[in-house]
Amino acid sequence: MRSFAVASVLTFTGGLTLFGGMFLLPLYYQQVRHESVVAAGLLLVPLGVGALPARSTGPLADRVGPRPVVVTGLLLTALGTLPFCTGTHDDVLLCLALVVRGLGMSAANLALLVGAFQDLAPEHVADASGTTRVLQQLGGSFGTAVLAAVLAGDGFPSAFLWSTAFTVVAALVGLCLPIRVASAEARP
Repeated sequence: MRSFAVASVLTFTGGLTLFGGMFLLPLYYQQVRHESVVAAGLLLVPLGVGALPARSTGPLADRVGPRPVVVTGLLLTALGTLPFCTGTHDDVLLCLALVVRGLGMSAANLALLVGAFQDLAPEHVADASGTTRVLQQLGGSFGTAVLAAVLAGDGFPSAFLWSTAFTVVAALVGLCLPIRVASAEARP
């Protein structure tokens, strides 16, 4: 149950990081870079490109445990957000940053599910699944509200900096996840 408790906190902060950042990114391209809605959407394609190779992190989290994958994924997400904190307009740098952010977010989310369910008895999985979804949505709503307030008061660099800080805090919480997945025989 410890793993589920930590994963629950991470699901909330992950929702905050994922949805909060996704709130900021298209607005950044539209309001700062003066891109159209369609162009802003197309400029976010690198996020999806980065998420594709992260599909292989599910089996990796099964082998080595969720902690290293979640922490690494969250740190990559933070790293991929940093260029947006600087106010740079370097298209290549921002594109690469989005690929890194997409890879990190996807890897962390997949491994987080491994951590959330690994030490639960089968009869608790359905309840845990609903709980994780609710926590992710609440985190996303909270993160979007906080980042919108920061954006309104201090602008995009500050809002992206807060998003990065939330991600680093989530990575620190991720250090409480187990390193190895419990074997099937050892589960209750």
